[in-house]
Amino acid sequence: MKILIAEDDFASRNFLQFLARKFGEVDIAVNGQEALDVFTESLKEGNPYNLIFMDIMMPLKNGLDAAREIRALEKEQGVLPSNEAIIIMTTALSDVKTVFEAFKNSQATDYIVKPFRVESVLNKLTELGIINE
Repeated sequence: MKILIAEDDFASRNFLQFLARKFGEVDIAVNGQEALDVFTESLKEGNPYNLIFMDIMMPLKNGLDAAREIRALEKEQGVLPSNEAIIIMTTALSDVKTVFEAFKNSQATDYIVKPFRVESVLNKLTELGIINE
């Protein structure tokens, strides 16, 4: 599995990287624009990401815009919905309404709330059928 972690917070990025490397090859982006650039290159190479952890609040381009643009690129390249990258938005936002709207508008697959706990991330990956615990 090819995994992209788009996270500007060092501690959160390291946590997700440590956890995700058990399940596949992990690349890092520190802002939304970098995530979009890396994803675009992976599509061109014919080796797209299977899973993306995308922070909502990042510099240069926020995760919501990056996720929307990733979905547009997938559509433009003829990627079937069943083959789209699984995008899990990550957020420290505590306002459920804001999180729901952000999730809905970004076309993300799901979301998890910070601070991360190993159990919550593993449960989400299991729930989405990415891993079998």
